[in-house]
Amino acid sequence: MLHALRQPIYSLRNCTVSWSSRVERGVVLVNSTVGAYTYVAAGVFLNRTHVGNYCSIASGSKIGGMEHPWRSGSTSTRLSRHRIAETETLIEDDVWIGSNVVLRQGVHIGRGAVLGAGSVVLDNVPAYTIVAGVPAKSIRKRFSEEIIQQVTNTRFWKYPPDKAKQLLDSINFQSVPVRQISTRIKL
Repeated sequence: MLHALRQPIYSLRNCTVSWSSRVERGVVLVNSTVGAYTYVAAGVFLNRTHVGNYCSIASGSKIGGMEHPWRSGSTSTRLSRHRIAETETLIEDDVWIGSNVVLRQGVHIGRGAVLGAGSVVLDNVPAYTIVAGVPAKSIRKRFSEEIIQQVTNTRFWKYPPDKAKQLLDSINFQSVPVRQISTRIKL
């Protein structure tokens, strides 16, 4: 009788994960670090990625995967002397990454950014910016510049949840107008 292979809770290869973070089943982390109070959902792949504190990474996201040398004679990494897999991907604190996001290696995601589900992120994303699409494009800032400065001044990401919540509760978040994102497809 054949026994089914069991998938490990998660796979770590040369990684550091904060004890206060939660990493779900089927996550693969290679040469990566995960900061405090961060959530990594099932089926996420992180390669050469530094994730800050208080981040949320939804299921199925692929971050920092190795790229192939398409400008040389072969796209195989075994046949090319060009090594592109050495660049680290940086995700700052309090970033929300939606389900099934593909994040190119070497990009820098600013603090407080939101990456919409299914996005393909090829370029750096500024702090507190919402991006979505294939390829991902900026939709808007999460807050006004004044609110962003107030949040930044709290440095809440450096504190445990009770203190961080207290710091954020001291800010009067004005309601940010909700805009419908057009889902029409032009033919």
